[in-house]
Amino acid sequence: MTNFDTLQYLHIILTTYINFVKSTIDVNLPEYQYIANHLEPQECRRLVAALHFHSYDLPPNVDEAENLLDKEVPCIRLLLHWNNSPGEGRGETHEVLGHRLRQLGREDLADWLGRTVFHELGKDIERSLDHPFREFLTKKPHKTYYGPHYVGEIAPTNNKTEWLPFDTICYTAVVILLIIILGLLTKIITMALCKKRKTRRKRKYSRIEEGDGEYTDTTSESEDRFDIRHKI
Repeated sequence: MTNFDTLQYLHIILTTYINFVKSTIDVNLPEYQYIANHLEPQECRRLVAALHFHSYDLPPNVDEAENLLDKEVPCIRLLLHWNNSPGEGRGETHEVLGHRLRQLGREDLADWLGRTVFHELGKDIERSLDHPFREFLTKKPHKTYYGPHYVGEIAPTNNKTEWLPFDTICYTAVVILLIIILGLLTKIITMALCKKRKTRRKRKYSRIEEGDGEYTDTTSESEDRFDIRHKI
């Protein structure tokens, strides 16, 4: 590789890193470099020509578009130009590139691209699930007007006011005991009232019986006074 090729390659890398935020969603520079290294120059130009069309099927005039491409431009530069151009590769996914590769008979590169992209996405998801707040935590001091502040990992704290199953059992036992005590008190009070009523009734009946006996003797005596059989 000559010095000119080296400078050209560095220029491509710098241009790509500056503009890659406005490119395809899930294809990165190493993946484009791998595809460019495994394509013949004619295959690469045909792929780039086909990528400029938005139709699902391979366009019939892809040969004319291929002839319009400069044969002196490296494959990686052609791919990155399509990747960063609005209305072409910008905002697209790897599916567009993989679809064109299959249409051109390069299923091996299309399958490799799909596996690589999904593998990278899987690692990103795994990292985000394992440490969702790691990027917000730091152990370095923040220089502020009030002095350094350290933010570390938050240790779990035990909440002493948390309601536990044991608390539920104790609460239920206390309620049952209160109900039993109230029931016993009600029964004792009711029995005392009933006993008091019975005692009052017995006293009342005994007084009535004593009064009836005296009335009967007096009546018999008064009747004897008016009985004419005793006077004859």
